[in-house]
Amino acid sequence: MAAQLADGLTPEIVSRFHKVVLDLGRRPDCHKELYRRMKRVYARVLCGMGVKAAEVEGGVYFVIGPEKQLAAYEQYLKSVEGPDTRLCRLYPRDFWITGQ
Repeated sequence: MAAQLADGLTPEIVSRFHKVVLDLGRRPDCHKELYRRMKRVYARVLCGMGVKAAEVEGGVYFVIGPEKQLAAYEQYLKSVEGPDTRLCRLYPRDFWITGQ
């Protein structure tokens, strides 16, 4: 709550936001409207759903998951981004602190 207040988010603003979200959820077409907007919104952060990652200036994308999931995602990226697409893997050992 202290962080919200420091950012100017008073209890009234937070309460108003929650009320609006609950009101929107009661609309009979809410799920259809969310689905209609989904691809446009997700495409801003998920590779393969919109603009090609190589065309996003300064874009840095990462995923976290088990190898089976990463392999499947890499194949998907190759199908939408191009066959030369490669998903680089980082492991905890890549960040080990070494002695001097």
